Amino acid sequence: MKRSVNFKVLMITLGMALTFTVVGANVFIVSVFGYHLNSGTNIGNEIKGIHKVDQKLLAERGRILDRNGVVLAQDVIAYTLSANIDTERVAADGTIAHIDDKEAAAEIIGSIIGQNPTTTLQHLNTDAKQVEFGYEGKYITASMKAQLEESGLKGLGFTQVRTREYPNTAGTSKLIGNTYYDDEDDKLKGAMGIEQLYDNELSGTNGYEKYQQDRDGYKLYSTVDDRKEPKNGQDVQLTLDANIQRQLDDSLRGITEDPGVKATAAWGLVMEAKTGRILAWGEYPGFDPNKEGNVYEDRVGTWTYEPGSTMKTFTVASAIEEGVWDDAAVYDTGPFHVGEDANGNPIRLSSPENATNTITNANESDSGMYRYDYGYAVSSNVMIAEMLSNQLNYDVYQNYLTKLRFFQPIEIDRVKTSEGYYNPDDMSPASKLSRGYGHALTVNSAQIAQAYTTVMTDGSLIKPYIIDSFTDPVTKEKVQIGKTQNLGRVYSPETAAHMRDLMRQVVTTGSARRFDSPDVEVIAKTGTAQYVENGVYSKEDYIFSSVQGFPYNDPEVIVYTSYAAKYGHDVDYSAVHVNKIVKAAVNAMNVSQANGNSVIEAVKPTALENYTNTNAVTAEESVKSHGLTPIRAGNGSHVIKQFPLPETNMIANERVILYTGGSEIVMPDMTGWSHKEVTSFMSMTGYVISIEGSGYVASQSVAAGTVLSADTTISVKLS
Repeated sequence: MKRSVNFKVLMITLGMALTFTVVGANVFIVSVFGYHLNSGTNIGNEIKGIHKVDQKLLAERGRILDRNGVVLAQDVIAYTLSANIDTERVAADGTIAHIDDKEAAAEIIGSIIGQNPTTTLQHLNTDAKQVEFGYEGKYITASMKAQLEESGLKGLGFTQVRTREYPNTAGTSKLIGNTYYDDEDDKLKGAMGIEQLYDNELSGTNGYEKYQQDRDGYKLYSTVDDRKEPKNGQDVQLTLDANIQRQLDDSLRGITEDPGVKATAAWGLVMEAKTGRILAWGEYPGFDPNKEGNVYEDRVGTWTYEPGSTMKTFTVASAIEEGVWDDAAVYDTGPFHVGEDANGNPIRLSSPENATNTITNANESDSGMYRYDYGYAVSSNVMIAEMLSNQLNYDVYQNYLTKLRFFQPIEIDRVKTSEGYYNPDDMSPASKLSRGYGHALTVNSAQIAQAYTTVMTDGSLIKPYIIDSFTDPVTKEKVQIGKTQNLGRVYSPETAAHMRDLMRQVVTTGSARRFDSPDVEVIAKTGTAQYVENGVYSKEDYIFSSVQGFPYNDPEVIVYTSYAAKYGHDVDYSAVHVNKIVKAAVNAMNVSQANGNSVIEAVKPTALENYTNTNAVTAEESVKSHGLTPIRAGNGSHVIKQFPLPETNMIANERVILYTGGSEIVMPDMTGWSHKEVTSFMSMTGYVISIEGSGYVASQSVAAGTVLSADTTISVKLS
C-alpha cells in the first residue's frame, strides 16, 4: 500500500517535471526561433506583423492612337487624395499627423485640386477621422500630388489609381468616348464611343501576386508564393490624322467664337475619297472626356438634319447619268408656282393661283433666263424644281438616293450612325421637288460624306472607316483591320467627271467662290437650310454647310463641315476657318498640283525627341536637322520644358518651343502661331497673354525681340 502511494507521487513528480521541461523548451524555442510548439503558430511572424498579402497586379488598358502613332487615349497613374482629421493622430516622433488648421488647409487643397475652398472645408468638417474630396480629389495628377506634398500640410494620404488621359481629342471626344473605373473588377471600362465599342480589345486582364510583408509594409521577397503577370490590352490605331484633327477642332471652335458668325454649334469630318479612311471627325462644343456626367449625342454620326443644297449634287448627277441633263439648256429663274398633273406629278404653273407652294431662289431673286450649269453653280432651287418637273422623273431620283445609301445607318467599324428620314407617305408635288434641293428629308454628316465619294472617284460609293489596326501588347504584332470597301458603282466615270467640272464652276463663278484656295484647286458645293424645331421651320435659325474635294483633277480628300447660326451673317467669315482645314489637309497629305498633275501621298512624320535637360544650342540644332522650327524661350543653358511633348509626330516646318528659363525672356514673333502654341508659351514662361479671336495669330501688342519684364502686358489677335 505504501509502495503504491510512493508510485503515484513519483508519477505526479515526473509529470510536473515533464510539463516544466516542455514549457521551458517552448519558451526557449519561442524566444529564440519565434515558433510555438503546442499550437504550431509562428509567433515571431505575429510579433513582427508578418502577414500574407494577395495583391492584384493591374493591367494597362490599350492606347488609342492616330494613324501616325500620336496618342489619343492612354492610361496614366493618378492619385485619390485623402486627409486625416483625427486630432489624436501623431507620427512616431510625436509630431502631428493630421490636418490642424482646416480653414488654411481648405484654401491650399482647393486651389491645387481645382475645388472651391468652401466645398473643401465642408469635406474637412465632417465627423469622420479620414475624409476624401469628391470628384476633384479622386484622380489628381502627379504634379498636384507634388504640390500638395510640398505645401507642408500634415495628414494627407495618396492612393495610387489608374485613370485615362485624352491629350488630343477635343473635337473627337464623342467619337473616342471615355471610361469609368469598375471597382468590382478593378479596371477601367469603356463608357461610350470607341472606348466602349472596343472595350474587349482595349481591356487587359489583371494579374496577382501572393507574398508576405511585415507590419511596416515591407515586402519579403523570399516569400512570394504565387504570381501571375497581368496581360495588357491591345493598342487600337485609328485612321485619324492628329494634325488635320487639330485644325478641324480649331476651325470648328473658331466658327462658333467668330463675332462675324456666332454659330451655336459646328461639326464636320475629313476623309480620303478613294479609301474611305476618316482623317478627322469632330464637333464644337464637344465634352471633356475626363469629366463625369457627359451626355452623348454625336453630331457627325447620330444627329440628323435637312442638309439643303449639298443634295443638289446628287440630283444633277442622277440627271446626267440618266441622259436628261444639258449644261446649255435654259430655264426661267423666276418663282416656280407648284401644281400637279392628273397623275400627281409636279408641274409649273404660270401664276400663284391654284398653286400649292411657290419655290424661289435665295433672296427670292429673279434673274431671267439661266443655263442649267450656271443654275447649279449659283445653287438655284428653281433649276432643281424645273428639272424634276420636266427632265428627271422623281421616282428615278428616289432610286438614286437609295443607291447612295441614304435613309439607312452606316456602321463605321461598330460606330453606328442614325438612319435619316423621309416620309414615304408624303408624295405631294412640293415635297418631291423639295427633296431635290435637300428639304423634306434628313441625313447625317457621315452619309453626306459617303455619298460624295461617288463624284470624287469613278462613280463608286466608298464606305468610311476609322479603325486601322490592333497591336498585341506582348508580341507587338499588328493585326490589320481597316480596309477599303467599295459598295458599288452608282454613277459612271463620265458622270462623276462631269459633276466635278460643275463643282469647279461653283468655286470659280458660283456660290463657293469663298472657298477658292491658293494651295490647291478645289471643287465645292454649299448648302443652306432652315433649322427645323418641333416640326416647324425657323425664320431665323439655319444650318450652313459646305463640301470641298481636292485636287480638282483627281480628288483624294473630302472636307465636309456644317454649323448652326442666324440667317443673314456674312458666310465669308466662316469660310476663313474652313479654308484652314483644307490647307492643313493639303500639308498633312502632301498634296501638290505642279504642271497640272495631281499628286497626293501621306507625309512621313518625325517623332519629336525629348530635349529636357539637353544643352539649348544642341537642342536647337537637332530640331532644325529634322526640318522643324525651334523657338527658344529664355537664356538658360539647358532645356527645362518643351512643346509639343516628346514622341509627338511632327511634319516639316512645325514649331517646337524650347523653354530654357534664365534671367531673360524675349518676345518671339508669334505671327501664324496657333491658339495652343500661344497658351503653351504662356504656361511655360508664366507670362499672361490676352488672346482675342480664333484661328492663327495675325498681330501682337509687344514687338518681337522685346525683353519681357514682370509687368509686361501682352495681347495677340487671331484671325
